[in-house]
Amino acid sequence: MAKKQLFKSLLAGLLAGTMLLSGCGQQETGGAQEKEKEGASEIAGSEQAETDTAKEEEIIPVRWITAGTPQTGMDAVLAEVNKILGERYGLNLQLEIYDYGSYDEKMNMIISSGEAFDVCFTTQSWLNKYQPNVSRGAFLPLDELIEANAPGLKNILPEFLFEQARVEGAVYAVPNYQICYDSFGFMMRKDLVEKYEFDWENVKTIEDMYPFWDAVRDNEPDLYPVGDLSIQAFEEDFVAINMIGDYYSAGGSGVSMYIKKGDDSYTVDWFPDLVKEYKSAFGELYRRGYIRDDIITLQDDSADVTAGKYASRLGIVKPGGEIEQKLQAGGYDYVQVALTKPFINALASRAAMNAVSSSSEHPEAAIKMLEVMNTDVEIYNMINYGIEGTNYTMENGFVKEIPDSGYFFNSGWALGNQFNAYLVEGQKEGVWEETMEINNNAEVSPISGFSFNEEPVSTQMAQMSSVAGEYKFAGLYDDFEARFEEYRTKMEQAGVEEYKAEVQRQLDEWLKANGKK
Repeated sequence: MAKKQLFKSLLAGLLAGTMLLSGCGQQETGGAQEKEKEGASEIAGSEQAETDTAKEEEIIPVRWITAGTPQTGMDAVLAEVNKILGERYGLNLQLEIYDYGSYDEKMNMIISSGEAFDVCFTTQSWLNKYQPNVSRGAFLPLDELIEANAPGLKNILPEFLFEQARVEGAVYAVPNYQICYDSFGFMMRKDLVEKYEFDWENVKTIEDMYPFWDAVRDNEPDLYPVGDLSIQAFEEDFVAINMIGDYYSAGGSGVSMYIKKGDDSYTVDWFPDLVKEYKSAFGELYRRGYIRDDIITLQDDSADVTAGKYASRLGIVKPGGEIEQKLQAGGYDYVQVALTKPFINALASRAAMNAVSSSSEHPEAAIKMLEVMNTDVEIYNMINYGIEGTNYTMENGFVKEIPDSGYFFNSGWALGNQFNAYLVEGQKEGVWEETMEINNNAEVSPISGFSFNEEPVSTQMAQMSSVAGEYKFAGLYDDFEARFEEYRTKMEQAGVEEYKAEVQRQLDEWLKANGKK
């Protein structure tokens, strides 16, 4: 209903504008009258030129920086997008896309230098981390800006998204409405599953994958049995898939803290012995030859992902995930199976957000652009897929990419409300409705909305992050026991106990304020 009302109001505005600009007059004759007409025409022409100039000045540029695969044909797409944006909203989008591997470094440089920009992609713990940027004053508080300039955001996005985005009571980024739950599992190349007659539908544990990985390791020398779309997150996902069934996560974007399910005291800990167990299990996959040999030094595996060289990958399983994987990974068909039940963690909405920079010269236009990307279906899909007939065709209601056209961003989850995205060839009809249903029925963390303020322990977190990076792949080494004890000792020296105590203190205050303790 909201979308229809928005469209009607936009159409009414355009028609009203057209009527105001349209004029009619009586035709005059005679030499004197003609001269008067010519003079009037010159004046009118001058006034029209001034009006056109004023209109151009009213078009406000919005510099939006995001992560993804850079597109060679972006200029042509933006030219078409901006025709619509200018007419409907008086905005001009200046989109910049940096690959995932360089995005963090690029944003850190831009923010540190104070360089002016308007909107950027941010996440809780993956790229351009949200809370540290809020603490350093990089993002603007948005509550008043939304109320005054983008009320449509509150009409189309559920309130819990904004509640989870709050830091010290204020919203500093607009969450992208998409899959809100975690459900870890495996994606497998269908051709290989069929080739080796693997019973993928009955996979319940990681060990159940061993026969498939054995077959790939022994018979497919050009492939890797298992990997991840983000090689740096592979071990983290592996540990998470083991922890998520019994624990809730809490704390900041550094070392994870956990609360045991069923513990009404909400006691937080970092469970190093369990982490040790899972790091060791990850090492077992490496020793079995399931994981690529160069994982320790590898910085970028995007070329291998694109070529479909991973027979399987670990990650979030969701409706329509197979076609997303197909588009990203070699055009192969995939099957998927979940190992954990859908679960919404405390800060699920922070998985993908867009913030307004404190350096923005046009914050009102920036928040308006975010409203557009969450409410205007046509513009959202044009930025996501490109121009119909040039970058994609629409066949039976599904988007089909035109190969080598120069543009097919296909990362709507990074732009705004993904439920506005056109379905892509291979997706099932109703995939968004299915996702919404799971969102609404998934288990929700009992501390949903708890946001940890990292500032009191920022020094400890920086030190812990450094230690965690140093021992990230400790489980792959033969002297793992000794390495892990070094890791434990260095984490204690870095201040993990102070960090844990601060998480507990803030959580207790939050629980009390919310009537849960």
